[in-house]
Amino acid sequence: MNTAVLAERIVEAGKRLFAEQGFHATGMRAIARAAGVSIGAIYHYFASKDEIFLAVLRQEYERRLQEARALWEQGLPASEIIRRVVELHFATLAGHKESVQLLSRAWAPETPALRAQVQALREEYAAYIAKFLEEGMEAGQIRRSHPLLTAYALLGLVEAVTGRALAEDEVARELLEVGPTELADMAWRALRPK
Repeated sequence: MNTAVLAERIVEAGKRLFAEQGFHATGMRAIARAAGVSIGAIYHYFASKDEIFLAVLRQEYERRLQEARALWEQGLPASEIIRRVVELHFATLAGHKESVQLLSRAWAPETPALRAQVQALREEYAAYIAKFLEEGMEAGQIRRSHPLLTAYALLGLVEAVTGRALAEDEVARELLEVGPTELADMAWRALRPK
């Protein structure tokens, strides 16, 4: 079997299990079983469960960055990009609920070494958003503010609402229904030039 395909199967199995069970409840043997590979194959590609977890997070962040980059490259106004990025985030709830659960759990990993590595990924993601915001500020499409602070505020806002929308109750359904429009409007009111 192609080595890239095998590694991808391991990452996908890890993503599913980490989202369903959490980091600590998921073991390397469970990931191997879910991926349909031997434990030796897992260790051939990943030295530890932490490495699989980080590969899963990197894959999810990269997917989101590609979506945002594609919108920016279309030359859309900043307000439209913000609206679409928020909509994409909420659409992930429907199609990739395990990814959102995983990212929600990743905000506070319990081991210090993993926490530092997850924080480095988050910094990279926030820095890209800050770059987009800065470009929008320079073009006069977004009001002047501290780009990185604003990026974290936007990420926190969307993550808090989508994290609550993961539940299976009436409040979650309501948040899923009104969340994309309301959050995009709220973000744009804060970012639009005066």
